[in-house]
Amino acid sequence: MATLENVRLLEAKVAKAVEVVKQLAGANAALVEENGHLKKKIEALQNQINELEFSILGYKEDQQNIESGILSALDRLNQVEDSLEGNGADSERRVDSVQPDVHHEQPDQNPPNNGEMLHDQGYQGNNVYYPS
Repeated sequence: MATLENVRLLEAKVAKAVEVVKQLAGANAALVEENGHLKKKIEALQNQINELEFSILGYKEDQQNIESGILSALDRLNQVEDSLEGNGADSERRVDSVQPDVHHEQPDQNPPNNGEMLHDQGYQGNNVYYPS
């Protein structure tokens, strides 16, 4: 049979179990609340990650546009440089065609004293003058 002492022991254990259940229920409520806050924080951080990834893609696209613009500008500068070099050669040819031919000019009437051969001026050497 159940004695009074066993009943009191049972009541104490039940009271202790109720207290533990209350503590666990409070802790569970706190954890559920924290879980909700963390889920909201995760959602906000995920949105921030998505925005940053979108920004990165925009920066990469801008970088590619800048790079292609620089390459295009360099290509145009090379074309201008090539054009100027080509025009420079044409200008030299035009200047050569405008300048009188040295062989057709009237050479100096005095031959060189040292006997050197100066064919472009019409001298042959040995103090003998040969017009060109």
